[in-house]
Amino acid sequence: MFGVSMFFLSLFESFVRVLLLLLLVVLSHPAWAVPGGDPPPSRHYRVLILHSSHQGLDATDQVSLGLDKAFEKSGLKIEKVVEYLEAARYRDSPDYPEFLKIKRDSVAALLKKMPADAVILNGLRALNFWLKHRQTLAPNIPVVFAGINTFSPEMLQGQDGITGVFEGPAFQDTLQLALRLLPATKKILVLSGPTTNNVLNVAEMERSTGELKGAIEPVYFQEREISAMEGRLRELGPEWVVFAMVTPRNDGVLMQIDEAARRIVAASKVPVFTGWSYWVKEGVLGGKVVSMEAQGDTAGRMMAGILRNGPGSPLPPVVDNSEQNLFDYNAVQRFGLNPDEFPEDRIFLNKPVSFYGMHKQLVWGYGLVTLLLVTISIILAYNLVVRRRLQRQLGAQVNFVQSLMEAMPTPIFYKDASGIYQGCNPAFSELMGVKRELLLGRSVLDLYPPDEAQVYKNKDDELFSSREGVQVYEYEKESPRGPRQVRFHKALYRDGEGGVAGLVGVIADITDLRKAEGDLEKTRAYLQAILDSSPSIILCMDETGKVTHANMVARQACGECSLPVLESSLPQADHILENVRRSISEGIVLVLPRQVYVKDGATNAQDVVIYPLHTIGLREAVVRIDEATEQHRMQELLVQSEKMMSVGGLAAGMAHEINNPLGGIMQSAQVILSRMRPDAPANQQAAIKAGCSLEDVLAYLNERQIPELLAGIRGSAKRAAGIVSNMLEFSKRSSSAWLPVDVNMLVGKALDLCLQDYSLPSNYDFKKTKIVREFDQENPCVPCSPQQIQQVVFNLLRNAAQAMAIAGTPAPSITVRTRRDAQAVIIEVEDTGPGMDDATRRKVFEPFFTTKEPGHGTGLGLSVSYFIVCENHGGELTVESQPGAGAKFTIRLPLKDKSCLV
Repeated sequence: MFGVSMFFLSLFESFVRVLLLLLLVVLSHPAWAVPGGDPPPSRHYRVLILHSSHQGLDATDQVSLGLDKAFEKSGLKIEKVVEYLEAARYRDSPDYPEFLKIKRDSVAALLKKMPADAVILNGLRALNFWLKHRQTLAPNIPVVFAGINTFSPEMLQGQDGITGVFEGPAFQDTLQLALRLLPATKKILVLSGPTTNNVLNVAEMERSTGELKGAIEPVYFQEREISAMEGRLRELGPEWVVFAMVTPRNDGVLMQIDEAARRIVAASKVPVFTGWSYWVKEGVLGGKVVSMEAQGDTAGRMMAGILRNGPGSPLPPVVDNSEQNLFDYNAVQRFGLNPDEFPEDRIFLNKPVSFYGMHKQLVWGYGLVTLLLVTISIILAYNLVVRRRLQRQLGAQVNFVQSLMEAMPTPIFYKDASGIYQGCNPAFSELMGVKRELLLGRSVLDLYPPDEAQVYKNKDDELFSSREGVQVYEYEKESPRGPRQVRFHKALYRDGEGGVAGLVGVIADITDLRKAEGDLEKTRAYLQAILDSSPSIILCMDETGKVTHANMVARQACGECSLPVLESSLPQADHILENVRRSISEGIVLVLPRQVYVKDGATNAQDVVIYPLHTIGLREAVVRIDEATEQHRMQELLVQSEKMMSVGGLAAGMAHEINNPLGGIMQSAQVILSRMRPDAPANQQAAIKAGCSLEDVLAYLNERQIPELLAGIRGSAKRAAGIVSNMLEFSKRSSSAWLPVDVNMLVGKALDLCLQDYSLPSNYDFKKTKIVREFDQENPCVPCSPQQIQQVVFNLLRNAAQAMAIAGTPAPSITVRTRRDAQAVIIEVEDTGPGMDDATRRKVFEPFFTTKEPGHGTGLGLSVSYFIVCENHGGELTVESQPGAGAKFTIRLPLKDKSCLV
């Protein structure tokens, strides 16, 4: 029975609401309006309205009219502060820029004295003026614009808090209508001008006529004097129509649209079309026009919404104000046009309207009122009977809800709209320390300490005035159990009419939760500090490549710590994600091969280790990246040093083994030559004994070039002896005490040897190479073997010249530098040759390694130089080079004797 009664009650209440809504619609007609009545109270707002042109101009006045109507409908108290930029009157004046500067200063002073809550800009010039000076005038208040016919999103690039409405002229629709209504039309006379807006409108007209494919030809008349326009209009034939685009002048003075339209229509024998609503008067036919009043109304409604929502609320998007098909019925009648051929959504101005058409709502309203009153009386009578029955059933439900509250362990309370407690459960009384019988009928100001009570009162007032109707906040409450951190959840409840009847609240004790959160935060900070103290890059990554955590070194290295940024910082680590997935899926620790790469001309190395987090149930892995550049360099130097030491020992052994047969070869060749001497008696006797003369033997030997061959044997043996001598240098370490040597003088002698004392191969020439000497002016000295170091410098100079000659380096140059630091004297030989890659650079000091063609080098020059510097002198010989960027060899000779420092 209760369900059936509720169904009929709901049905009748819905019917009553429908009838009341119909009655409200009827009574909202102006004929039923009752004068008087105050608008709902609201705060006071101040809006600055900046027009591009002057007051009295139709476009300006219509936008202002639309704004006024929108503000009036909003019910807000809005104070308008209006300024004009006078562009239509004075924009062609040479003093207009100065006028704008003065206007800027005056607006700034005005806003300083009377700060505005928002700004409305009418026209493109006003928008440009505000965007130019916004930062100095009022950078943070919202802006709404209107009257813009050239809008593009790029105009607002970099600007926040700006929206508005712009106009989009529909010239093509108007032209198509003209061709349909007037088939004889071939040409259109466009009354335009040189202003910025008209230039843009002309461009739109060109586009529109172009899309009609020559069906109508535009002719632009740019003389703005009305007398000139009238003369041209009188010449038009039946194949013409007119399009009014610009406001004419009369003796240089801008005309009112009413007078201008009247004179243009009087002079024209053909229909006058337009694209703006304020032209549709005095016989101008019209077209698909932009309504400036509608733009003002839209901008006003947008501004009212922004003010009502308050600061920080999102702005509505920029909209294109829709056009309307607006026509003057008098012009339709004048040219004998059929009204039915106009668009279906047409609006005719000045068209006679019947009495029924004017008062149709009123006639129907009176009939509906009578029906509504009778129906409402019947429904209310039945409703009264049903409500009495339902009150008893609702009482039972209230008792059920009260029992449910009593049983709940969570504190619950509720108040009426005045903030007076109407009820609570025992859990609330226990937490707040107030008995329920003392709570009912009192406010928070009567029950709690003043400071605490004021907090509750302010929050209640805030909830009652809010739109959401829900409130959540936290508070530290003194309770019988000591200080407790509690969270209030409040919501408004409403009566049957939808009005606010009061609020209900639930309290959650979150003391333990906050303590746990604090402990968790300390632990997190502790662990983060440990991670941040690590010199390694440490980050967590899931299977998709998303970085979920990173330490300070990682954040400094790759900023946002995303996978693309990480891979850009590790050029060889494009497989990190693949290995992360493998580590996660297999649950194993992966140690990736060392990543070696070149960055900014220097070789770098990094080690990557991946640890899965499967033991704690996460599908993530920890990636640790260690900087291993120095370690890699030390290992590389160690390997190279060990290799050189091994090869040096091998070279020394080979040299001793080669020396013995080489000595025999050279001695035998010398004995053969001595036994060919004609002045030796033993040689003469041996020839006679053999039955031949020594002269004949010598003639035969010379004929067969035996002496030359023996000389070749001696030369080859001598060259081999030189190679053996160089190989012996590998293991030679001088033990003598060297005296300090002037390094500048030593290097200078090596350069002189290269330029004068050596006959170098013809494929390179030191005289064609630019030699730059950058010697230390303090003449550093160092204890060394001058002959050996001179030989090293000579080898480096010769190699540089040969490399540039072979590569054909244009404008070859060698720079030789000397300098001293606290531990060593440094000699640098730098060329502009072809340079070398990493593979060549690592092998350049190895014995028998050469990049020259066979027969042009033994590959021992740099290896001998390396052992002279490193082994014999305890110094360093290094090379820096990049392909195409030359090479620089650096010799560091330690200052072992302190006397060299003076």
